[in-house]
Amino acid sequence: MQRDTRSSSADATSCGRGAVRVLSCALASLVALAPLAVAQTLAPAVRAAFPTTPAARAADEGVRAAALDLLQLQGDYRPNLTLRGVAGGEYYDEAGEVDDPETRFAREIALGAEVTLFDGFARANRVYRNSARLDGAIFRLLDASETLALSAVQAYVDVARHLQLQRVSDQNVARHVEIKRQIDDLVAGGRQPASAAFEVDERLLAARLARLDVRNALANARARYVAVIDAEAGASLVVPGLTDLPASRDQLVARAVGASFRIRLADTVIRERLYEREVVEGAWQPRVTLRGGARYGVDRFGNEGEESDVFVGIGLEWELYSGGRKARTGAVAARARQAEAERQEAVREVQEFATRAWNSYETGVERVVLLELRRRASESVVAQYREEFRAGTRTLLDVLDAERTLFNVRFEEASARAALDFSAYRLLAAQSRLADHFGVSASDMAFDPTFESRARATAQPTSVFRTEIQALE
Repeated sequence: MQRDTRSSSADATSCGRGAVRVLSCALASLVALAPLAVAQTLAPAVRAAFPTTPAARAADEGVRAAALDLLQLQGDYRPNLTLRGVAGGEYYDEAGEVDDPETRFAREIALGAEVTLFDGFARANRVYRNSARLDGAIFRLLDASETLALSAVQAYVDVARHLQLQRVSDQNVARHVEIKRQIDDLVAGGRQPASAAFEVDERLLAARLARLDVRNALANARARYVAVIDAEAGASLVVPGLTDLPASRDQLVARAVGASFRIRLADTVIRERLYEREVVEGAWQPRVTLRGGARYGVDRFGNEGEESDVFVGIGLEWELYSGGRKARTGAVAARARQAEAERQEAVREVQEFATRAWNSYETGVERVVLLELRRRASESVVAQYREEFRAGTRTLLDVLDAERTLFNVRFEEASARAALDFSAYRLLAAQSRLADHFGVSASDMAFDPTFESRARATAQPTSVFRTEIQALE
């Protein structure tokens, strides 16, 4: 796999720390020797995945829905204005009256207004609840962006890995073609038996079959790339090295827990449940309203002629008893406890993810260094066996077995380097820093998750409505 040498010098000083410092720095030195090719770079590929994938669009629409749910609560703080009209025949026949029953065409139009003055703080807590819900939707979008970025990196690294494996397979076939040419000459000259040609042909066919398998895997990797990034992968891909990685597993876990969007989402869910409890309890408090209205009617309720009236007053509604209150309170309390347990589970899963990511990275560093050393040893063995074959002290089978071992080691080394590349980027994802690393900032994807704090910052919960959120309508 080709690497970006521009970051190799930084890798040599900061790539591995702690227990793997020596191995990490050795790896950086080895990586610096890899050739650089003009290729499709990783950052634009990751950024291209964001506006196109269904997962990204779904998370974005979730934020929009939560924003509009918050906006609709603005109506709770505004007057409720009602216009009512009626027209139709009315028949009156009152007992004890001298006049005969009569039918009149009655008409009436009325305008009423109502403003809530007090409702047990139910409105305020609904605003706090929906503000926390909107913050949670934003954190859910940001967490999804980390998953999406990691999937894009994985797809990119996988194609780069298979491109390198294809080069290894091509070189393996070329080496066997060269051996076959040499053996054919020796067989034609009578210096090798005819069976030697058959042995080489068998190994050459095996090398070509291995290359065929790699080509098929590469085609599948490219298909996955298109599914994730919605673009075709280039002919040559570069996986840049990373700097500023954590110095230890404990440091990584601490950073992951402190910055995790998933844990911050769980925090907002807990607060949302607490506000929901206040909303439920607020519904059992008195509701005081200011009411007013005007009415104009003709021939209404048996009265001939026109009549009109205007009303202004204070209204009181207080539900003193209703069944199911205890069950409803218990349900809200149970959901709050559920949210707290889910947060604890989220913390554990983030800790586990960070730990596994570190273990994979630490092991990957050592594996790549050891495979590099083994490959060099295998190359020396192949060169020595070829010399000894020409001198007549080694058989053709020894040479072919050495070539097979070298191919297997190079194949394993290419896969190990790709795994190490991916594990390094997974360290960033564990810290909720991966999308930002590729220039996909949170402000470009969503609002700042500060709606709840802004709603609670003043004595007027309605201040949260004075934001740019109206642009979503």
